[in-house]
Amino acid sequence: MNLTTYLSFTVSPILLIIGILIYRFGFGQKKMLNILNAIILGMISVLIIIGASYLIDTQWHGNYKSLRRLLVFVIIVIAFSAEIGKYLVLRFVCYNKKDFQGPIEGIIYTIFIGLGYALVATILFEYGIIGTPINDYVLLFLYTYPFANIVFAICMGFFIGMGKIRKNTLIDNSTGLFVSIFFHGLYCFSFLTQDLALIGFTFVGFLVISITLVTRAINLRRAKDN
Repeated sequence: MNLTTYLSFTVSPILLIIGILIYRFGFGQKKMLNILNAIILGMISVLIIIGASYLIDTQWHGNYKSLRRLLVFVIIVIAFSAEIGKYLVLRFVCYNKKDFQGPIEGIIYTIFIGLGYALVATILFEYGIIGTPINDYVLLFLYTYPFANIVFAICMGFFIGMGKIRKNTLIDNSTGLFVSIFFHGLYCFSFLTQDLALIGFTFVGFLVISITLVTRAINLRRAKDN
């Protein structure tokens, strides 16, 4: 393991520090405990993906050569396990906070949860505790995984936050969870197939989706305040 690999482990902490500073000066200190709890619980949520990876390894012993096994591994073991852990924290810990009023709060909380998860998961991916070897693009994966988790967080947080506005919790929760699982799976699949074109297309799509949902969330808050 070289220096560039170790530096990849600093991406999540740096993003967390930036996020905490922005939140601190934008929303005040009185709700910082909620944010810190979200980060810690996001880190703990990685236990679900560790358990899923262990269980699948006892059955397949690291053999993911067939397309069917690769899809099951990416969608169920990685994407579903990671996102269900974040969802449980968001829905059953953060959702009922007094300051959680809509998509903006959903996005903020889920980003901190996702970065807490990514902080631990990035290291576990590198050491092979979870995941499967990516080979050629492993450094690109390690450096971009925290940013990708921000995208997944925006998707989940937006739709679950919409449940606060529309009082349509079941549909919005299901949509948020499904969309985040889909994009998480697409991200990992693009790296496991080592398709550079698919990786590039995925990054562009993530950027467009993130800007669209954040803009929509801001406009909804402005409309509510007016």
